[in-house]
Amino acid sequence: MEPTGEIISIGNELLIGHTLDTNSHWLAIQLNRRGWVLQRVTQLRDSLDSIASGVREAVLRKPLVLITLGGLGPTYDDMTLAGIARALHKPLRLNTEALRLVEEHYRRLETRPKLTKYRTKMATLPRGATPLPNPVGTAPGVRMKQSSTTIFSLPGVPSEMKAIFRTSIAPFLTTFGVNRPREFQFKIAGIIESALAPILDEARRAYPGLYFKSHPRGRETGPRPLILLHIYSTRPGSVEEVARAAGHVIQRISGSIRKERL
Repeated sequence: MEPTGEIISIGNELLIGHTLDTNSHWLAIQLNRRGWVLQRVTQLRDSLDSIASGVREAVLRKPLVLITLGGLGPTYDDMTLAGIARALHKPLRLNTEALRLVEEHYRRLETRPKLTKYRTKMATLPRGATPLPNPVGTAPGVRMKQSSTTIFSLPGVPSEMKAIFRTSIAPFLTTFGVNRPREFQFKIAGIIESALAPILDEARRAYPGLYFKSHPRGRETGPRPLILLHIYSTRPGSVEEVARAAGHVIQRISGSIRKERL
């Protein structure tokens, strides 16, 4: 069974169009490269009710990994951990290890750092959670477990999110021993997607274990329609199968074009 994941991206700025969710896009690439199946990406407002219900629903779907993005900072609208605590019915507690990480960060910035309530807020985690070091920022990442789902909460600042992913999450993902995906992409010019569809249907029947996806580029009514075809598999020993499937599709397209010209 392929390991599955979900992403919940949190922030009003995403839903009013102020900020583009590049974090989810980057994480989707990382999961795919490691053979994980990303099943859903959800965007939520900075609201306790929205976060709690979103996390609760995600956990009920039982992904092996759930990654939340954003809402770990010191301000009033950073409420991701409070929402997760509500969803999992776990109280928030000041975590001594998280507090040490926060204090260490401010010691690098100030001679006599003060642990104000805004700073200790970033060290207040759901009971049983484990803080993850943030190599480039203040708020620690957080890891916790609910049933069969491991939940990772990461800051929304892209540099911090990527740093914590590389140091704490990527090693966790590799423990599942998933096969890296085998992919083949090529461009097809001079054919529209509706004409390619029956060829792909035939290919899917011939190679049921592979994923075929056509991506139109440009306009069908243009002088030379262009389609990017993607063939994908994570099954062991699928390198040769992907290559055979690509050859199969190319042969059928060539045959179709020759018939049209006769």
